[in-house]
Parts: sequence; C-alpha cells; structure tokens
Amino acid sequence: MKRNAIWILGILTLLVSSCTKKEVVEKYEDNSPKLVYVFKNNSGNKNKVKEIHYYNNKQIRTEGAFDKAGNKTGKWKFYFSTGEIFASADFTNSEIGSEWEVFDKNKTVIVAKTDKILALHFAKDNGLCDIKVKKENGETFYKFFEDFTICQKINTRGNIQQGESISWYENGQINSIHYYKDGMQDSIYQVYTKDGSALIKGQYKMGVKIGKWEYFLSDGTPQGIEIYDIDGTLLKPRK
Repeated sequence: MKRNAIWILGILTLLVSSCTKKEVVEKYEDNSPKLVYVFKNNSGNKNKVKEIHYYNNKQIRTEGAFDKAGNKTGKWKFYFSTGEIFASADFTNSEIGSEWEVFDKNKTVIVAKTDKILALHFAKDNGLCDIKVKKENGETFYKFFEDFTICQKINTRGNIQQGESISWYENGQINSIHYYKDGMQDSIYQVYTKDGSALIKGQYKMGVKIGKWEYFLSDGTPQGIEIYDIDGTLLKPRK
C-alpha cells in the first residue's frame, strides 16, 4: 500500500512539473488573441513548445511546435483566413520541412508532397512568404500575400525565367501575364486593373516588342495603339 502511494505521488509530481500553459503574447484592438505561446513547465523551467498565430477574425493563421533549441519541429499547419488549410509540412527531421503540401484558394494542390523543395522563406510571424519547388516539368517559384493567396507564380530553369509568369492582386484578379524564353520576354504580355479590365496587350519576341500593342485607361477606354515590325522597329507610334 505504501509503495502504491509513493508511485501515485510520483506520477502526480511528474504531471505538475511538466504541465503546459497557454499565454497570450499579442492582441488585436478588440482584445482578441493575435499570438499565443504554449509553454511547458518542466521541473521549474519554462520552455516554449508551441505557438499559434490568429487572424483578426479569430481564425488560426499558423500553428506549430518547437524543440528545446527553439527550432520548428513536428507538423506545422498554415490556414487561409476562411479556416481552410493553405499548407502543411513536417519539420521533425528537416529545417526547411518535408512533405510540404500547399493549396490555392480553390483547394487545388500547387505544391505536392513529392515535389522537391529548393528554397523558402518565412515572415517574422512564421507565415510562409515564398517557396520554390522542383516539379517533374521544371521549377516553379510561388510568392504569397499575407493572407496566403498567391501573389506570383514564376516558372524557371535554374535562376532563369522560363515559360509562364503570372502575378495577382490581393483580390484574386490577375495583375499581369508574361512569358519568358531563356530569361527574355517572349510571346504575349498583358497587364490588367484590379477590376479585371485590360491596361496593356502586346507581344514580345526574345525581349523585343513586335506586332500590335494596345493601351487602355483604367475604365477600359482605348488609349492608343503601337505597331512594331518583326525586328522591333516602331512602325506606328501611339498618339
């Protein structure tokens, strides 16, 4: 009986000495949590073992654990402001994370677990800023806005742009579409307003403007046309 009492007391002591506690570190103006740390009290030592970042609508933005050295560990998850999953990765045995899976707002996988991670960067709040991956058909660089919607998608070969390059506004509308060949602009070039109206429509041939280039005001009113020869010579200037 005495041995059982000692055993129970030991278990209770262990539970008390290793309990976890949440602490709100930052708040929004409405007093809702912005950043929460989870601490583990182990034999009197207070260690941060997890952090949770929130959007101002109280949805979780990022959450993940830390090891004793303060490095990311275990499964980390990143969310859109709607609560839908944006990305996840396992940092157990990798500083840059393994088994990355990233989605766009349409729930389409843009980075698969089988893709090789070439580079990535995090913001101060540990949100994912950008990621470059090697896919079966080449390399792709993605840059994200603060709410994790896509800002840029650039196809590359090494450090040279190759193929389609698209940028977006924060509202999801396309900002511009470019195409590159061996690092030089080639094929169509289009620029749009935040409302989706065309501002510029033209075409390049290995970095040189060719053919008809159309320009518009933000309300869609035509602003003029330029005509270029196949060698880039301006044949008709815009008035």
